[in-house]
Amino acid sequence: MQTSAILHNLESALESQLALAGADPNLEAAGRAILAALRPALKEAAFDLAGQAAEEVRAQVSGHRVDLTVVDGEPTIRITPEEQHMAPSVEEDFDARITLRLPPSIKEIVEQAASESGDSVNSWVVKALSRRVSGSRPSRRRVNETFEI
Repeated sequence: MQTSAILHNLESALESQLALAGADPNLEAAGRAILAALRPALKEAAFDLAGQAAEEVRAQVSGHRVDLTVVDGEPTIRITPEEQHMAPSVEEDFDARITLRLPPSIKEIVEQAASESGDSVNSWVVKALSRRVSGSRPSRRRVNETFEI
């Protein structure tokens, strides 16, 4: 998916509208501040749409695994035969969600490691965390430690 091109087109359209406000520097500055604030939300929305597309494909394709991965900063849907994947080490459904805020450098390291292992970022992180906690899951345990990934 080419989310960068789509986001660039949207930003260009907004900047064209801001150019009309060129006579009022305060209005133009406010518009540029709003655009800058919207960039991360627009990128996240594009990734959410890619995730929804992957879910739609997953619902329609049996016998295959559908993963949403990030390649060169762009969401990519990968479809592979189910037999190429090992069963998850944890006997649970994947219905819990965690949102992480990472420095870009760590995100790039995780994406690269996932790509090299042929996993989606999500699968790679789940495997890394599963290895770290050794499959044990004490009830109501709070983890306050650093994970080496």
